[in-house]
Amino acid sequence: MGQECQKCKVYSGKEEFDLKNMDQDLGDESPDIEQSFLDEEDEIKKHNKPPSLENFNKRRMFGKVESYEQNDGKQSGTIENKEIALTEEQRGEEIILVDGSRYQGQIVNSKANGKGKLWLNNGDIYEGDMIDNMIQGNGVYYYNRGPIYNGQFQNGKAHGIGKEMWPDGSIYEGQFKNGKKEGQGLYKWSQGCMYEGEWFENMIHGEGRYEWSDGRYYKGYWNKNQMHGRGKYQWKDGKYYDGEYEYDKKCGFGIFIWADGKQYQGYWFDGKQHGKGLMINKEGKKKFGEWMNGKLISCNDETNVEIIPEGWLDKV
Repeated sequence: MGQECQKCKVYSGKEEFDLKNMDQDLGDESPDIEQSFLDEEDEIKKHNKPPSLENFNKRRMFGKVESYEQNDGKQSGTIENKEIALTEEQRGEEIILVDGSRYQGQIVNSKANGKGKLWLNNGDIYEGDMIDNMIQGNGVYYYNRGPIYNGQFQNGKAHGIGKEMWPDGSIYEGQFKNGKKEGQGLYKWSQGCMYEGEWFENMIHGEGRYEWSDGRYYKGYWNKNQMHGRGKYQWKDGKYYDGEYEYDKKCGFGIFIWADGKQYQGYWFDGKQHGKGLMINKEGKKKFGEWMNGKLISCNDETNVEIIPEGWLDKV
């Protein structure tokens, strides 16, 4: 079934910063939220890997053992108390495949060809197009105690455009390749968060936007379900971080701006301020400093400082 998305969990706290007290620990791991003014606790929660069809056994069907004329009367299958009835078009000959699966529908050259319904011996049911005993074309696949996939198939696997619906209410709509989410897609978790963007081998990978149920969002680049590259992370109160990430943590150059206008421009490592940085209060007063592992180690009142890398603002 669909997995809980841990990033949907709400985390709130008091965020304060005083330029007169710049030597406080502002890192990711600070247990005191009043000190961890950058809300790192929100960011470092890992993404759960979205559930995937590959966790369920998808079978390839070859040949047949025997064929016989369909008996009269309504034929149906049941999954999770849901009755699936055959249409008139699908009522035809019935064959048993070599793995024991039962197919009923259109048959050409003694093989499943055309539209029909397939009862697999693992409890799954497929309804749709078949070519030479292979799931191929458009159809609906009902996984036993799993999701329902409605879309395009190739060589027995989800391939092309499709919709994946999980028992807990989570839904993915988008592109598939060889049975995996790949390309552009939208995933909505049952907890209320969602991601829209690029996927690769069932993982959030590439460029996309992730929204939390409490109003936060991240828009930028991802690598294997983690924020990685340039991105913007914004909180519901309006403050945001625009900068570089490595594996879900701030790393490289970034700008953090509070809702009241205060900001930090500078360098980060492992989620903490590390290197040269410039603090600007809401009145515009500047203080230039050097950080190490989230702690301020030196500072001065030099105002003629330009720390933003050349071309940075053009990349927004």
